[in-house]
Amino acid sequence: MKVTYTGRQIDLSAAQSQKLTAEFDKVGKLLDNGRGDRVKPIGLGARDTLRLEMRYALYGNDIDETTNAVEAGLGWVVKTAKGPFIGRDAIEKVRVAGARRKLVGIEMADRAAARHGYPVVKDGGALGVVTSGSYGPSVDKSIALAYVETAHAAIGTELGVEIRGLARPACVVKTPFHPSRVKK
Repeated sequence: MKVTYTGRQIDLSAAQSQKLTAEFDKVGKLLDNGRGDRVKPIGLGARDTLRLEMRYALYGNDIDETTNAVEAGLGWVVKTAKGPFIGRDAIEKVRVAGARRKLVGIEMADRAAARHGYPVVKDGGALGVVTSGSYGPSVDKSIALAYVETAHAAIGTELGVEIRGLARPACVVKTPFHPSRVKK
């Protein structure tokens, strides 16, 4: 039997157990060989900050069954001209009418960290919600993704994120937060 990192117990055959042990040995050798280059194992927290800095949406946080590709800024991956598919009509309606909310990048004015579920506010009223947020080590800033009403989604819009009952200053910024090194 093996216990996963989530605490779930799974049964492994002897062959599966041997294969898993061999994979762990490979990882150990990789870390040993990379020690001079400061190679270190990283966990889900590191993965999450890196994907946030690049504005990669995480299903369950930034996109789910209540969002659509247009408001999530992913309309470019939906090819409605290629023919019929489930959801095509709904996406076309949003494209024609315009999204009522948009997923935007937010940079906090101070070191406060906006977290999933925190309200986004302006002039005392709620206008959205944070979907992902953290300190971004590569950009050395507290950053977040949030759905906000489209009228407040323009880059440069000043707003607040409610943290422990206080509206902390923030601003809508261009994403990705960390520039891509991929040449297009």
